[in-house]
Order: sequence, then structure tokens, then C-alpha cells
Amino acid sequence: MSIRIRYLKKKHALSLEGAVRGCAQDGDNRCKEFIYKNCYGYVLAIILRYVKNDFDAEELTNESFIRAFNKIETFNSKEGGQRYEKSFRSWLARIAVNISIDFLRARKPLVALEDVSEQELTPHRVAVSTDLEVHDILKLLQQLPDIQRTIFNLYEVEGYSHEEVSALLSIPESTSRTYLTRAKKKLRQLYIESVDITAKL
Repeated sequence: MSIRIRYLKKKHALSLEGAVRGCAQDGDNRCKEFIYKNCYGYVLAIILRYVKNDFDAEELTNESFIRAFNKIETFNSKEGGQRYEKSFRSWLARIAVNISIDFLRARKPLVALEDVSEQELTPHRVAVSTDLEVHDILKLLQQLPDIQRTIFNLYEVEGYSHEEVSALLSIPESTSRTYLTRAKKKLRQLYIESVDITAKL
């Protein structure tokens, strides 16, 4: 009986770090299930910043986990505890971002180069207001063209540099900067319109 109790305690004591290590060591299905349930919402939220369709986002989320499990032996962190889990989530997020970009690129050309005026390169600041909730801001992002939304997410949300965005999307750094500027300008316009609509309600 005591052996059975110890086994149950051990089974329920699984953490994200333990699941990742267990999955990397022997591909334990229980560990995979724990990671999937623990991180599903996190990965889906990332992909929904890039992909508008809920069905596509769910499919890409599952694809992200499949790729992560296939490559989990490549994940390496010298940290422990919360830092280890944070490092794993960042690693998982990069996989989700790459899969999202692959999806957008396969669907249609992501970037259409256009002439850019000096005025477009002027920085635009998007003010933050408590009038808009997080889901409202996400709705605004979904109204951006794919390339603008992708670069805005990569640079402003994921923390990529323009050099990294350039390499990831196979575009010049100047193009990354241009579309980021356009995204901020468009968001500013959408934000003002949303505040005006809210004020009239």
C-alpha cells in the first residue's frame, strides 16, 4: 500500500520542467500530455497574433507541438525552476512563430515591395489607454495587413531585432523598418477610431 501511495504522489508531482526533461530523455507520453495541456493556450495565443482564422490557428498550434516534441532534445537550458520553464516557453514560442510565418508565406507572398516616402519613415507613437482592453488591441492587430502584423509582432511583442526579422522573413532590414512604421501608423488610426466609437456608445 505504501508503495502505491508513493507512486501516486510522484505521478501528481509533475512540473513543466520535469515534463520537458522526461520528454527529452525517453519521449514519455505522459510528459508530452502535460506539456501540451500546460502550454496549449500560450502557444495558441501567440499564433492568433499572426493568423486570423481560428481553425488554422488551432491546426498550427498542434503542428507547433509536434515539431517541438520532435526537436525537444535540442532544447538546452542550464537554469532551473522558473527560469528553466521561462526558457522553454521562449523556445516553444519561437517554434510557433516560425510555423506561423511558414503558413503565411505558403499561402501568399508575404512582402510586396513598394516605394517609401520619407514621411512614412517618421515614427508614430501609439498611445496606451485603459479605454481599450487587451482583446480590443488584439482585434486592432488583426486588421493590419499580414506583413505589417507579422513584423509588428516580431519586433514589438516577441522582441526580435530588425536584423533578426530581416533574416527570418528574407527581406532587407530597411523593409522591416518600413513596414513596422506603417503598422504603427495604421494602429494609431485604428486606435483613434476605436476610442471615438467607444466614446459615442
